[in-house]
Amino acid sequence: MTKKIIRLSILLSFLFINNLKAQQNLPDKAIEIKFGIFIKKIVPDFKENKFYTEFFWWAKYPSNTGLADSEILNLQYVNGSNVENGTFFEEKEDDPRPIANGETYCEGFHQGDFYFNPDYTYYPFDEQKMDILIEHAMETSDKIKLIIDTADYQFSKQNPSLWGLSNDILKNKTASYKIFKSEIKTEDGLYNTNFGDPEFSATSNYSRLNTSIFLNRAFTPYIAKLIIPIFIILLLVYFVFFLPAEKIDIAAGLTVTSLLSAIAFQLSVSSDMPDIGYIIYIDKVFYTCYALIALSMAQSLWTFYLDKTEEPKKVKLAIRIDIISRFLFPLIFFASLIFFAS
Repeated sequence: MTKKIIRLSILLSFLFINNLKAQQNLPDKAIEIKFGIFIKKIVPDFKENKFYTEFFWWAKYPSNTGLADSEILNLQYVNGSNVENGTFFEEKEDDPRPIANGETYCEGFHQGDFYFNPDYTYYPFDEQKMDILIEHAMETSDKIKLIIDTADYQFSKQNPSLWGLSNDILKNKTASYKIFKSEIKTEDGLYNTNFGDPEFSATSNYSRLNTSIFLNRAFTPYIAKLIIPIFIILLLVYFVFFLPAEKIDIAAGLTVTSLLSAIAFQLSVSSDMPDIGYIIYIDKVFYTCYALIALSMAQSLWTFYLDKTEEPKKVKLAIRIDIISRFLFPLIFFASLIFFAS
């Protein structure tokens, strides 16, 4: 008799819990949304730390979840600029429709700006990572989970390192940058707050899908815009080592003119960059130029005074210093280009 009562109690408890879940429209496990993105356009704005992009998106999820499509697709762009919640449901091309395997399919199109955190340490030979972050606006990861629609990406037979990228942006030869890789992964968005709601826990995790686009700058244009002008400035200074020691006035004119040109050029380059609080590669190259110009001026003064003494040993020393400087000057410059890039 006791065993029957226990079994009956367990059965009633099970029915009560299932009924409670059904009333609350809560699934037994997290609803998995298979998500994919196909990017057709991306335009970085390095000065504003933003990038404009246009892409198609699609989502697949179980049909019988007890939740409305608008609730499931209540997704948000975490790093989007001027994007409100509910955007996904407004962007959909058609109403969600049932497909095979008991799933519902929905697609849409988005265009807009996204923020990114650039790293200009090796500018102009830097690589940037631009993220499109998507997560559910209301439900935590134990209720709704975003996963990568791997099967459809594989069906396209595209290189996994280029998933979600259109041929248009991969073959764009007019841009000043080159997209060389994409990476799609899922992660948790951790929020250390209950948002002021006493019914929420102190921390919460939201399932997040991160589509990353990696790009670097086209090498040739920046060689022409940056390295060649610097090389020409230093070439003027290099002529100092071929002047007679007594031509100190010409040497001073060349070094001072080169120094002012280098400063003006650096200011011009900096004006195209956002405000950053660290030294970048091109800054180090300019600092090397300033040091070489200053050393060239000091060397000219030294050889001038040695030659002015008219002592044979000191005159020979002045000539030797000029010859050694002709080799050291370019060696230091090119060594600094390699050293600072490492």
